[in-house]
Amino acid sequence: MPQATSVLEPSLGVKHFASEVISTFASKQGVEGQVLISKCLKGWIEPSALAPETEPTSFEESVAHRILDVGTIALRGILEFSLGIILSEEDTEHVQELVYIADRIVANTNDYFSWEVERDGSGRLQNSVKVMMVTEGKSEQEAKERLKATILADEQKFQELLERFYVTFPEAPDHMKKFVKGLQLYLGGHHIWCSACDRYKIKTTAIENGANYISTDFVKDQLYSQDSMPTNLGDSALLAPVEYILSLPSKNMRSRVIDAMNLWFQLPDDQLATIKCVVDDLHNSTLMLDDIQDSSDLRRGCAATHQVFGIAQTTNSATYMVARAASTVVTYQDQYPQLINIFLDGTKALALGQSWDLDWRFTGYCPSIAEYMAMVDGKTGAMFDMIIRMMHCFSCTENLPIADLSRLTRLLGRWYQIRDDYQNIQDEHYTAQKGFCEDFDEGKLSYPVTVCCNLDPRAGAIVMGILRQRGNHGTSLPTSVKRQVLDKIRQTGALQQTWEALQNLERDTEAVLVTIESITGKPNPSFRTFVKLLSNVSRP
Repeated sequence: MPQATSVLEPSLGVKHFASEVISTFASKQGVEGQVLISKCLKGWIEPSALAPETEPTSFEESVAHRILDVGTIALRGILEFSLGIILSEEDTEHVQELVYIADRIVANTNDYFSWEVERDGSGRLQNSVKVMMVTEGKSEQEAKERLKATILADEQKFQELLERFYVTFPEAPDHMKKFVKGLQLYLGGHHIWCSACDRYKIKTTAIENGANYISTDFVKDQLYSQDSMPTNLGDSALLAPVEYILSLPSKNMRSRVIDAMNLWFQLPDDQLATIKCVVDDLHNSTLMLDDIQDSSDLRRGCAATHQVFGIAQTTNSATYMVARAASTVVTYQDQYPQLINIFLDGTKALALGQSWDLDWRFTGYCPSIAEYMAMVDGKTGAMFDMIIRMMHCFSCTENLPIADLSRLTRLLGRWYQIRDDYQNIQDEHYTAQKGFCEDFDEGKLSYPVTVCCNLDPRAGAIVMGILRQRGNHGTSLPTSVKRQVLDKIRQTGALQQTWEALQNLERDTEAVLVTIESITGKPNPSFRTFVKLLSNVSRP
């Protein structure tokens, strides 16, 4: 009996001490303190007491469990307390979607960074990486890539919901706006903590005598012992350019297209996330390489990636992004073997289109309108076509008008590129972001230049001569010379014809969209909103 008492007493003492601390805290902090304690109990104590005895049978079920396990309710309670606010039930309803996505990000980020330590630990393993390995037969690397793709997709969704919150609820009270802003910082801080904290780092054994003395035998052992592990340098240098370009402002047009198209394809969130990750990696890789090939100093109003990390490192990281995208696709090889071919076809088409853009710039050849369109179908349209083909590969929806959808993406690629060419020499916002008529500095054969050369060979010879000289010397054109080129384009009517081409592409896109909506029986307001954004161009 005495032994039993000695075991119980410390436990009772701890409980008594905890109760005393909680009581004191609540009395000092008032209502806010009581609310925080209540949420901590709900977030940390109750979930552990009600932990399910059976293992999750799917990834999404695991995420739902992990949201409770990591104590998101308590963490959000701490956030509210630190901001000096209390959300009412009505307030919570307004931010419910934002909170849910934030909870997913927190739980999945925790599992992503804690996996190796938890895997090698002795306790019960509760991690969504393990669940995917068990229920889906994925390798450890495949499961982590899938988890990473989900986190990135949820972060994108969070940004979209954030924009929607401010648009649909502009008169939100100050305490709600404070919470929403705090939620963003909370997610960023959680990510940094998970990636940097010692808790989630695999411990290594230190050398007994420290760094001041290393014996010859030790060096020999490290050099020649087959049992010794090589030093892991990490991937920070590789990923730094990647993280930089991801941090730049973006309209996320391709993600919006994917979300809009999903009205017809009806893909689950994980497959949608995979496509977005693949497309984002491939797209950002091409942007990094494009800026090098175009000698661009700016990207979205900020320094281009190679201006920060150098051409060699940027090229290396851009190549890695293509490999990373391919690795993501390969994880579906068994279930969707044709997916990798779709990816490779799209990647080759992108490179082929870009090759002609570079060739014409180098040789000074001005293409016909038909040749220009064929180049754009590869350089820009191939990405949109890849999206459709990947979604179709995943989709179980029958009788989709794939030919019409492919025509829609081809029109979309042409419209997007020609609009970009037009805005580059016409729109003040583009000037602020990239500089005045930056395409001329690059010696680029844009659509207005191509039309100008085909309409008036004499004017075209002057324009091409100026662009060719720029290409030979690799320097920016004086503003006065850019205005001369722009005047030639205006005088030949090429700028007006470019604007008319945009109107024709808008009408053709509308016609195909009506056809698809009629066949599927599903109007697509999201896609129409996207189209509306593209149509917002001013007359010359």
